[in-house]
Order: sequence, then C-alpha cells, then structure tokens
Amino acid sequence: MMGGLSYMTGPKGRPLRAGTSVNDIMGGMFGAIGVLAALRERDRTGRGQEIQSALFENCVFLASQHMQQFAITGEAPPPMPSRVSAWSVYDVFTLADGEQLFIGAVSDKQFVTLCHVLGHSELVHRPEYRDNASRVAVRPQLLEELGTILQHHRPEALMPQLEAAGIPYAPIVRPDQLLDDPHLKESGGLVPMQMDDGSMAPTVLLPLLMGGRRPGVRHPLPRAGEHNDEVLGRMPRPGD
Repeated sequence: MMGGLSYMTGPKGRPLRAGTSVNDIMGGMFGAIGVLAALRERDRTGRGQEIQSALFENCVFLASQHMQQFAITGEAPPPMPSRVSAWSVYDVFTLADGEQLFIGAVSDKQFVTLCHVLGHSELVHRPEYRDNASRVAVRPQLLEELGTILQHHRPEALMPQLEAAGIPYAPIVRPDQLLDDPHLKESGGLVPMQMDDGSMAPTVLLPLLMGGRRPGVRHPLPRAGEHNDEVLGRMPRPGD
C-alpha cells in the first residue's frame, strides 16, 4: 500500500493489491540478480560483498514510471482504471453467454478491420469515428456501441476471425484454467511434481530457456522439517 502500486492498480479511491505476489516474486528475482552480479564482480576483483533486496524498494521500483512522469511533467498520474486511454478500443467486452474477451484496435487501420469483422462497416463512415483522436473523444459512446454489437458474438466463432484479421485479442483466463493451457503444455512450461504427501500435481516452471532447455523440477516438494539436519549441519556452531 505504501509503495504506490496499490494506488495505481485500483479504481480511484479504492487502492487494490495486485492479483499475485509480485513483490515477493520480484524481490527474490532482484536478490538472485544481485548475487549473480556479485559473483561476476568477484571473478574480476576477488572480493565478495553483501547483497540486499528489499520489498518496499522493489514495490517503489514497480511504480517508478509514474513517479518519473510526475517529476518530469508535474502532473500526478491517475490510477490505471481511471486513466484517459490513448487508444479508442483497448478493453474487455462481454460476449454471448457472458464470456469475456479483450480486444485492442489501436490504429485507424485496425479499427476499420474490426468494424468489417463485426459486420458493421457503417461505423467507419461516422464522422465522430474518423480517426483515433476523434474516437478517444467519444470513447464511452464507442465502447457502449461496440459492447452492444459484441453481445451477439460467441468467442469461439469470433476469435478465429480476429486472428485471421490481425486484430489483437485475448480471452480472460482464470489461473485454474491455465492448468489445461495447450501452449504451456506443448512448450514444456507445465510439468508434474511430487508433493509432500507423495501425490503428483502439475507445477509451472521458470519462464526461462537456457541453451534451448527449460530448467526443470530438481527435487520433490519437501515435507515439513525434512531437510533440517542437512541445512543446519552446514552452519558453524558457537565457538567454532
């Protein structure tokens, strides 16, 4: 909350934490990056050093682009949901049966193509929709009109048409649905891992390829206290 991220994430007046543990994940990442950089410097200088990676500073870094905007322009940026969009169509729409789909038409050419795909070419000839700046000026009206049109389209029929036309789109996917994501499975990003009770469950690997290979699962999920002796045995005892 005190690092600016919650303010920028939620609607105005409703600070909202991010939908995943971004601070913890990125704090660990910066710690690992710092260790790698220190090892390279040790190779060069022969000297080691202490690495620190703090959660508050990490959160501030995530909001630094908005801090820099204010420092340069003197204008405090509004929360992302309340911002004035630079693009006329860059939103989530509700389709038939309540399914949601993100659609982005960020250029005049893409807007014309989208209107043709939706079967409403007449929108292209409306004076208030003649270019992106004009459409942004009447954006609430445009989104309401497109929303009404899209309510009659089914995502499984519309997505292939958008794909073929080169219009950016994305279904709104829940985390539990990603366990069946074909790309994750085919790319090797989702693999089985043994749990602490001996059962198997899918787990997501690091989003990283090294020499064309993705680092896999090294060990099963340990039971509580399983490695206590091994870890504590490496620590120096008082007086050593």
